[in-house]
Amino acid sequence: MFMGSNTSQFMKWAEAYFILYILLQPFLDLTAFLSLPLSEPVRVLSMVLGAVYIALTQNAKAKKYAIGYIGLLALVMVASFVNNVIFKDPFTLSIELVYMFKTVYFIMMLITYYFVFRSLSRQTHWKMPMQRYVFFSMSVIGVVMVLASLTGTGKSSYEALAKEGHSGWFFSGNELSAILGMGFAVMILYFMKKYELKTKLYFLPLVLSAMYGILTVGTKVALGSLVVILAVGTLIAWFDAWKKKQWANAIILPILLALTFAAVPVTAIGNNLGFAMEQFNKAGQLEEGAEGEGEGTGPTRGDQAKELLSNRNEFFNKVEGDYVQANVSQKVLGMGRGGNYEDVPKLIEMDFFDWFFNFGVLGFIILIIPILYFGYAIIKHLIVTRFQTFNSDTILIGLAVGLGLGTAFMAGHVLSSPASGIYLAVFIAYLYRLTKPKKHEAEPNS
Repeated sequence: MFMGSNTSQFMKWAEAYFILYILLQPFLDLTAFLSLPLSEPVRVLSMVLGAVYIALTQNAKAKKYAIGYIGLLALVMVASFVNNVIFKDPFTLSIELVYMFKTVYFIMMLITYYFVFRSLSRQTHWKMPMQRYVFFSMSVIGVVMVLASLTGTGKSSYEALAKEGHSGWFFSGNELSAILGMGFAVMILYFMKKYELKTKLYFLPLVLSAMYGILTVGTKVALGSLVVILAVGTLIAWFDAWKKKQWANAIILPILLALTFAAVPVTAIGNNLGFAMEQFNKAGQLEEGAEGEGEGTGPTRGDQAKELLSNRNEFFNKVEGDYVQANVSQKVLGMGRGGNYEDVPKLIEMDFFDWFFNFGVLGFIILIIPILYFGYAIIKHLIVTRFQTFNSDTILIGLAVGLGLGTAFMAGHVLSSPASGIYLAVFIAYLYRLTKPKKHEAEPNS
């Protein structure tokens, strides 16, 4: 009885912690930028706490599958690591271990938040805490970006002098771009739910600060996400205005979208888009010239693709070559971070390809199982409920998930980056629970 009471208290404490953990993310990222040894220990301990929480959950069937999967994942990761100790040269222990931890972190957080939201969904107002904390996390990032610009202390997003943009007091511009791209969808959702105009005006400066951060970081991913989110939000707002006679969102969101387009030419992303277009056109002219001289296979072939992919194709070709030459065990279990590199282990920065080459066929299959399962389950939920759960919540959270997965595929820095991966894990688990048929909420094995 006493043990049961202690376990129940621990579970409630852990659930409260994991919801608060969402709000802690930008502060952990700030400590990483300041070289304070805090973010990594906290994330490691959070992953351990998640494992304990999963082990103590009362959902016997789901727990059995989760523990079985985690055990299989651990076995494959260890096998991959040992295989590379034997066959990979050079092999840097710290680099390989850190990369493996960062990859497993996303998976562990996804499973942990599945159980957290399953438990919290029994409460009446379970939906709002996550949205609220993401809103304020994005607000913290936006305010930091503004302060960094005002003081001129932001970390440059690019090494190239021709490109502009900074990541404020955060370590990585690419990770920040992914975070803002996903998180802004939830920020807009929370903003739209504030029906009183006075409250909206109170929160509006925070929304504008996040928009400023997106435009200032200078990446195409962030800008594309901003435009898509505001466009979708505008459509939802117009539908609500027609159906529910709520006009505030229908007026404010189109204005924010128009401001975005107006601001692009005078912000970092505008400069970078102009530079990218210039390089793209120049590469196209070189290719046309080469073809006109009968040099269809000359060095300029594919330069336009290189511009679109930000030279990721070069890293892809290098790692692909390593993979072709690797032995069978490395093809199955992967070549570790950066492949069989000679100098510096570089990622392709397209997460799914990095997963495949770094963890092999077997590792890739094991890693992608949770994403495929949740994707299948969410679609199934929508069909079973005849899209009754298809509303502003599921649309915008689904958009956040789609943008996160799209960013992972095209630009990387999500699935193996704890700072941004945590948001995608939270949003996938949250979307799963949002779309779950309500009649199954109280079932022990759902």
